[in-house]
Amino acid sequence: MLNGTDKYIETVAYLGKLYDYINAELFVGELDKPVITVQRDERNKTNGWWSVKKVWKWRDYAPANCAECDSRDDCMSGGDEPNYIDCKRMIECEAHELNMTAQQLNRPFAEIAATLIHEMCHQYASMNNLQDTSRGGNYHNKLFKKIAEVHGLNVASAPTIGWSVTTLTDDTKAKMLAFEADNPCEVIYRLPVMHGQTVKTSSTRKYICPECGMSVRATKQVNIMCVDCNELMKSCD
Repeated sequence: MLNGTDKYIETVAYLGKLYDYINAELFVGELDKPVITVQRDERNKTNGWWSVKKVWKWRDYAPANCAECDSRDDCMSGGDEPNYIDCKRMIECEAHELNMTAQQLNRPFAEIAATLIHEMCHQYASMNNLQDTSRGGNYHNKLFKKIAEVHGLNVASAPTIGWSVTTLTDDTKAKMLAFEADNPCEVIYRLPVMHGQTVKTSSTRKYICPECGMSVRATKQVNIMCVDCNELMKSCD
């Protein structure tokens, strides 16, 4: 039996495999695979998102001609001769993020697939410098509708967010169900984020004279005397 971490890793890998399938079937392999993540949405509202900016960074090694190295320290070949055949250099890599919201993975497979295709349509628009949203990326315009319809989705409009309600066409649903049949997997999911009520606490402290019982309040911890009794007043909060 897999533990939670193993199941999480398996789920991300499964979504990556589904991405590759959709890219081949609906986008003719045009899309470059982003970093696929499973993260929670604090508001429990979104099914997923696409990052227009490249928000993931890492370092890797790439083949290089020794002449391209800035210094001998950059050369990873360990060789002494120029144009060493195994020469490599470190490069900075970056990628966009495509997230599938953790709480929303507890849905039928067809709906999960529709969300993934929806976000891949945003990726297609981003890759081709097409403005498919406005109002901070919340409102989906008619250009998004066109892109989504070309790539296997039915699109409906909703107040405040535009042409954002997407479902699978019959042909696309058949493709997705074929994938599911060939690649069965129960994915991990997260419970909705619960926002508890904040308990308002008093910012004042009560001090009482141990002799006469006179009381006062202060907004911070203080040393205070009762001048009538010449006694240090004690905090009772």
